[in-house]
Amino acid sequence: MRLPVVLLCMALAACNPQAGEQTGNAAAEADRETVPAPEDITGRWRITSIDGETLPVSGNEPYLAFSTDAAGGSVGCNHFGGTTLYAQGRIAAHSWGGDAMACMEPLGKWENAIAELFRAHPQVKLTGDRLRLKAGDHEIELTREDGAQPLDRSPDPMRIPVADPVAQDLANTEWTIRALDGDTASSSPIDRHLRVYEETWQGLASCATLFGTYRRQGNRLIVEGDIAGTEQNCPPEYATQDDAFAALMRADPHYLVGPNGELIIAGDEHVLTGDRVR
Repeated sequence: MRLPVVLLCMALAACNPQAGEQTGNAAAEADRETVPAPEDITGRWRITSIDGETLPVSGNEPYLAFSTDAAGGSVGCNHFGGTTLYAQGRIAAHSWGGDAMACMEPLGKWENAIAELFRAHPQVKLTGDRLRLKAGDHEIELTREDGAQPLDRSPDPMRIPVADPVAQDLANTEWTIRALDGDTASSSPIDRHLRVYEETWQGLASCATLFGTYRRQGNRLIVEGDIAGTEQNCPPEYATQDDAFAALMRADPHYLVGPNGELIIAGDEHVLTGDRVR
């Protein structure tokens, strides 16, 4: 006499208990939150919620898109984006801008939340096909759009991504430091700079000029040896910028050179943005 299908399946599971365990492990693995690799986030994602508020699905579907050197998107009003560097589970943005059309609420509120999030160097976590970006008081949840093609940037999707490794070489370049951890304050606002030579670098973020050696490893600066500096002679609120600059360089930071002379250096939760000296 034949066993019913259900009883047969139970019998098979009893004979092979590891099959049930493997199924459970696979489900647990799919629900595990991880720090994604750069290639895991490249492409187009639908924004499902912003700060816990569910976004509607419409013809102008709210989305964010990521490439190797930029991010951008829309919630149904303006298009926005900026040059970005993804490293160590965080996204660092050089600048974040877009169209300037007045938007009805809640679109304007959502756009402001996204801008504030990207300016705060958000953490990125991946769970299955769900992506979560969080920084400060803002959090965005996204799901991958099946079959969507990667976009370089919005509002400029025709922008050519940075791919030439020679263009990424910092040797013999000079940069104006724009901000450090989003702070533009400095005791030397006119003189803020970073100069990179063949094996050495020097920079002034606020009070003291720092010096060090480095070698390049892919898109990382491996800063070797001690970091020296000139005398610090400024108020404590400015001296903290020098400390952050030193901590950034000691972290063997990742860097990116954008196509329009943008510079992003990120490491140890610190971010420096700058512009190439013409």
